[in-house]
Amino acid sequence: MVWVKSEYAEELAVVSAWLSALIPWSISVSIGEIQGGSLIEFHFPFLLIRVLLGIDVDAPNPLILFPWEAIEFYDKAPGPLPFAVWTVGAVVVGLAVLLSLAMYVFEDRFRTARRDPVRIMGGLLLVAAVLHTVASGLLQFGALPIAGVATDAFPGILLPIGVVFQFAFAYTLLRVERVDDPDVEASGPDAEPESTETDGTGEE
Repeated sequence: MVWVKSEYAEELAVVSAWLSALIPWSISVSIGEIQGGSLIEFHFPFLLIRVLLGIDVDAPNPLILFPWEAIEFYDKAPGPLPFAVWTVGAVVVGLAVLLSLAMYVFEDRFRTARRDPVRIMGGLLLVAAVLHTVASGLLQFGALPIAGVATDAFPGILLPIGVVFQFAFAYTLLRVERVDDPDVEASGPDAEPESTETDGTGEE
């Protein structure tokens, strides 16, 4: 099933990259589980924003960190691994944003490129979605059997909002109909039907 026609593919790729960069890939919510208070933590691709309600801690509130800073901040619990995976995902989303800028600035050049930038964008967002899914699983469930690596579960529940969008964007971009695809040209509305030759034995 094709959801987007070729003439809108580049615009969708650019919008998908920026939405993937702006929508939090997950939100962790813990109500009344930490010293009787609550925690809400937003995991944007390039920022962590943590808000504590009714909890006194020796740290800024709200707390804002880059993903690579969160690796050290959460080194003890829940452990650095989910934040390390998140950092790799942030790099992939960053590449998608850079590609979207290049597609906007060098539009004509990309239209004649050998590699389809729309499909490349879809691939990047798919990789980002998989990485953020792994990070979500580590935060929600933790406890990987890896010696010497702390992977405790993060308190509360995790809502993988942005992950769903990233998978949807990736699927749509990878399935987009391109006018220069051989299959599309062969089955397009302007394709001529195959001519049938008679062998002289058929009726007129």
